[in-house]
Amino acid sequence: MKQDKYALNVERALFNWYYSGENATPKPVFNAVQEGLKNDMQVLVPIEMPDIVSKTVKNPKQIKVGDIITVEEFAIKLYHLPANEQGKYFIPLFTSEEELNKKGAASVINQSLKELFEAVGLWKDCLGFILNPWDKKLMLSKDVIKIIVSYQTISQLSFVKGSVVDMYVDAIVNAANKSLLGGGGVDGAIHKAAGSKLLDECRKLKGCNTGEAKITKAYNIKYADHIIHTVGPIYSGKKQDADLLSACYKNSLDLALENGCSSIAFPGISTGIYGYPLAEATKISLFTVLQWFKEHPDKIMNVYFCCFKDSELEAYNELTGNI
Repeated sequence: MKQDKYALNVERALFNWYYSGENATPKPVFNAVQEGLKNDMQVLVPIEMPDIVSKTVKNPKQIKVGDIITVEEFAIKLYHLPANEQGKYFIPLFTSEEELNKKGAASVINQSLKELFEAVGLWKDCLGFILNPWDKKLMLSKDVIKIIVSYQTISQLSFVKGSVVDMYVDAIVNAANKSLLGGGGVDGAIHKAAGSKLLDECRKLKGCNTGEAKITKAYNIKYADHIIHTVGPIYSGKKQDADLLSACYKNSLDLALENGCSSIAFPGISTGIYGYPLAEATKISLFTVLQWFKEHPDKIMNVYFCCFKDSELEAYNELTGNI
């Protein structure tokens, strides 16, 4: 059973929300859910096996997700997660078979999330839904559903303590060198995680100029679709350095948008062996992305700045605290 594109975006946003820590904003998740509602996002809903199905098939325990069973008309009862002794309950929903199977498979149906949201008020004892309840869950109480339904989507910028390799996004950005054939730092980590096929594709790209960006598949990096390779400037103290560093972020965002991405994760470009002063680099990256948001008001992009070192996160916190 193929996973719904918008359900995948929600799953990724949920992972990043948890990964970002307890103070992270849920707005990227709201963006993903709202976009799903606009585009008839489908989720998996466990159901209780009707007696008529058990009588129709020889071995109900062998029924797998995706199997088609033809029986006469019957009522479907959604599976309940009891909430209290008064009979109140939540209905579990799942973004993928992988999430569903974390606690054993079940009989499921595909259902429109929008239709479920519209129907929740009809079930007196239902308190709402729990999306992916076995792991990184999202509690969708009736009050939260009202907030999400009326939520106005807007591009979001988040700061994460961690590596781009661990992010669940449409595209991760590689701080590459001009050859695009791998190197140290984040470049080496991405090539190692993606595997040898990435190097094969990068050879065909014939390198990349400073400030520009090129895109490849993510290969063995399971939770990203693309890798965007951009070459930052070697710091010299000239004005051109800032222009080129800004171009890295802008061109990466443009390339992500051209390839249908709605989420992207950046490392600190040029702040390692290329020697760009951290305070200056964080300011350029932040204001370039915010300017890109301003120039694309009709597009929704969840952007994550991944700070591998504490000093990087501290630099962004200091900068945003002064804005």
